[in-house]
Amino acid sequence: MTEKEDAAASDGDGAPTRTSAEALADPPADAGADWTRLDTEVVWENPYFTAGYDEYRQPDGERGRYYWIDPGDFVAVVAETDAGEVVLLEQYSARLDRSLLTCPGGAVDEGESFVEAGVRELREETGLRAGEAEFLEAYHPTAWTRMTQAVVYATDLEPGAPALESGEDIEAFAVPADEAVAAVRAREYPFGGGLTPLLVARDEGLLG
Repeated sequence: MTEKEDAAASDGDGAPTRTSAEALADPPADAGADWTRLDTEVVWENPYFTAGYDEYRQPDGERGRYYWIDPGDFVAVVAETDAGEVVLLEQYSARLDRSLLTCPGGAVDEGESFVEAGVRELREETGLRAGEAEFLEAYHPTAWTRMTQAVVYATDLEPGAPALESGEDIEAFAVPADEAVAAVRAREYPFGGGLTPLLVARDEGLLG
């Protein structure tokens, strides 16, 4: 019996297996062992993303296609001022046809670290120059998108002129740090790209 199995206790009636968070820190050593990737096909490619599918032989012996898109990695910045306020953006999204309340951020350029990209995106979208910035977390937002989303925490902010790109419709606001999560969640459909970074920062004890 493995350490994880030893830490778990199954009720035997279909209920979730009882275990500790520590026991779940690593995936099972045999994860995916019964899945066989047979083929990978790219069906669409442009300067912004690649789309395709992987064909697998599933554990039951059947074949299945699993579609994905790869837009490259992204970073979101939780920027806190000396006054204890967090910078949020009101940003119109043509893809969703609505305005989003979110954190500064954007695509990671080739050769950039997450921190470098976060500092650059913060400057471009708000004009704020970060004197200090640190990496907090990286995660996969969905199984559909082959991208890594990172969270960077920025402080020691100095004002400056933003450098918005064509099509960026952005207005920046500063809200009390302990109200930032509630502000984003107040929308009918909170935007995950802004909500998750704030929750990560709050879990790190950074938002008061």
